[in-house]
Amino acid sequence: MPGLGQILVGSVASGGFLLASTIGAGTVAVILARSTDRTQLLEMVTDPDLILMLIGINALLGLIRLVAATDAWRRAGGRAVGLGIGSLALFTLIPHIGLGYVGLETRSTILKVFPSEEVAAVPPTTTTTTTLVVLPLVPAWSLPVEPVVTTTTTTTLPLGTDRFTVLLMGGDAGPGRGGLRTDSMIVASVDTNSGDAALFSLPRNLAGLEFSDGTLFPGLGSGLLNEVYMWGQRNPEGFEGPDPGIAAVKDVAETLLGIPIEHYVLVDMVGFVELVDAMGGVTVTNPKSFPAPLYDSGTGEYEMITFEPGPQHLDGDLALAYSRSRTGSSDYVRMGRQRCVMTALADQASPLNLISRLPVLLNVMERRVKTDIPYNDLPYLINFASKVSSDRTTLVGFDLDYRSGEVTALGLPTPDVPKIQSVVSQVINGNWADGTIGLPPASEVCG
Repeated sequence: MPGLGQILVGSVASGGFLLASTIGAGTVAVILARSTDRTQLLEMVTDPDLILMLIGINALLGLIRLVAATDAWRRAGGRAVGLGIGSLALFTLIPHIGLGYVGLETRSTILKVFPSEEVAAVPPTTTTTTTLVVLPLVPAWSLPVEPVVTTTTTTTLPLGTDRFTVLLMGGDAGPGRGGLRTDSMIVASVDTNSGDAALFSLPRNLAGLEFSDGTLFPGLGSGLLNEVYMWGQRNPEGFEGPDPGIAAVKDVAETLLGIPIEHYVLVDMVGFVELVDAMGGVTVTNPKSFPAPLYDSGTGEYEMITFEPGPQHLDGDLALAYSRSRTGSSDYVRMGRQRCVMTALADQASPLNLISRLPVLLNVMERRVKTDIPYNDLPYLINFASKVSSDRTTLVGFDLDYRSGEVTALGLPTPDVPKIQSVVSQVINGNWADGTIGLPPASEVCG
């Protein structure tokens, strides 16, 4: 604490001035932080330019503390200039060096993982409309009557829209596997104002799918949904963007669901494990006992374990085993567990939790995650993430009830697209929380 050392060695005047200045500056900083909108504070820890400014402020504070400590040491009679100042510099600057390193790493990761946009995300704006209500005529001798004025305030939401929809893909690339198939596909749609959310699981074994131009997806043999990514990689013509595989999956998913998908997130199996560990694990309530293979992410070998009923906290490896196993069950049961894990992770994603783990999360994302979400949107995503809860999240799995009854040339069932799109529309446009669409919230499904 600058000034405290001077007071301890008897220089009360200079020490008091330094201490008062330090406390005053700290008080002003706290007041400014508490009076600043949370979204603006989040911008400061996710905007690369602002991070650079904070790194500079941190360096300046470190220099001020070093000068104050050195001055107090000299006043105490310090003589070994090299050894003394060197020791002071070491112990005084260690926390500032650590903070600077974290800041630089965070900035580097944000720039590598999240693309930039020339136009920043739309900030929240408020418009006030005043309406004058005209009163009926009254007798001249009556008391004057004040006109009635009503005021309506409308807030324009961030991200330029009231809904954020993202395609979440889990790839099966890992030890002993060639290429990448998107065996897990969930479209998450969130109301950025209320936090109402929906998770639509897309079965990997859907066939008879179409692109937006009406052409049928030929596939790599069977024409299943989990083959679209690799097919797009091998047939890049007609798909925009840096990754034709992802563009192909988004095109098929949009055509199937009947809604636009703004962004995507792709993570492989090892990345999923590391992300869950970076979040401190995940707690789920398992409805019934089932066996699952627990893989070694390094070797690809596994051992069979059993998940018992009831609440349990899972680390990354256990969460992957819980989400991937279909031993003794089916793809559709597995899809339900995946949605529950995603909901549980969202429940943990408070702004404080995300900010405190941001450097670790970004480090994992730099190595394991691909996305097209621009960093301009990060403050708003973190901000409305705190509104998402299992009580206001609807889970939809397009199981066998959503088949058309027709089959492909290979005998594979095709989806009932009108029925799927009708349910998606009801979930997104209806009241998600009152049960009018006949789908319980995630809190009831996942326990």
